[in-house]
Amino acid sequence: MKNKQPGLKKDLRVIKTARTERAINKAAKAGFRPLVRPVKPGKKIRSKLSVWQNTLTGEIEVIHDFRGGFPGEHWKEVMDWTYYYPHRFPEPFAAYLIPPDIEEGERVFVKDLIEDFIGMSWNQGDNYRLESCEAVWDGRDLKIQYKRARDMMMAVG
Repeated sequence: MKNKQPGLKKDLRVIKTARTERAINKAAKAGFRPLVRPVKPGKKIRSKLSVWQNTLTGEIEVIHDFRGGFPGEHWKEVMDWTYYYPHRFPEPFAAYLIPPDIEEGERVFVKDLIEDFIGMSWNQGDNYRLESCEAVWDGRDLKIQYKRARDMMMAVG
């Protein structure tokens, strides 16, 4: 039976992602064909923060929004605005688990993308990963159907 993703234009088969050697091998033993890909942080995926510390208590406050401003009396900025890659994955590789009965040309729903596509861009400079997307199986590879105009949201504020 095919695992379907409801709520899309059509019910699509869900392609899952394995992110560890153990999970990939378990899926292979269950009949899936692991399509292994490197996990590479996208240069455009980034979040920002600044860190403030209370000079009396030592406590810190992390601010992610430029509008967050000065936290109050007895606080000093100990780390200026810094951009960073906000994701950690267990291994530098992952695999899409391709079911044995998939058909060439079949449109599917990839629940956990390995590649970094921008899903949301904030006018303050942050860009967030798109977590899932449709893809088409071409008989050898999944062709991710990312379209920036359709799949990326813009946030202002």
